[in-house]
Amino acid sequence: MNGITITELAGGYRLLGLDWQDQLLPGQGLEVAGSLWPVLRADRARAECLGRAPAPAPGAAVRGPVGEPFDLTRPSPRALLLGDDSGLAPLIFLAGRLRLHQPRVKPLLLLEARAPLPFRPVPSRIMVPGVSGGAIAALPLLEDWGVPSRLAGELPGGHDGPLEQLARDWLEVCQGTADVTVYGCGGEGLLARAGELARRWRLDCQVRAAFG
Repeated sequence: MNGITITELAGGYRLLGLDWQDQLLPGQGLEVAGSLWPVLRADRARAECLGRAPAPAPGAAVRGPVGEPFDLTRPSPRALLLGDDSGLAPLIFLAGRLRLHQPRVKPLLLLEARAPLPFRPVPSRIMVPGVSGGAIAALPLLEDWGVPSRLAGELPGGHDGPLEQLARDWLEVCQGTADVTVYGCGGEGLLARAGELARRWRLDCQVRAAFG
């Protein structure tokens, strides 16, 4: 038995919980009943996936891990995470791993979001240098972790402009950017823009296509 649980969320999203004892890394997913589910969180006994795939039946076959993980063997001191809706789960997983890494890593997650999201955005209590005070919408889980995040899109508190503008505004006030790595996850357009931003600022960059 794989202990599958399903929680229905807004926007047609589902939170899928299941027993899983093998290692899972940010950027990977699981194949459940033939559908790919990006991993949101995982420990030594259980995994949570977030996606819009059809709900699997109890006891459905699970295979994985699937996909190329982000390389976190030697992360830089600061991390700029860029994504769209399809990269939401992998980037939350990545932010969670980076915040616990030793030596310490400081992640900032910027997400191009469209309503409805599976989680209700909250006004951020965490200052982000260079980011307009009007852009306050953040992901609640990351707020609980103390990890800064901002949302770009037509939603309350969202940044009314392109995601890259938020990233540029932050990079422009950084005192040097040699210690920043860009991590991108999403569709082809998002990955291309993340790569272009990294090239312009001469930053290390890792991008992974979203799936599920």
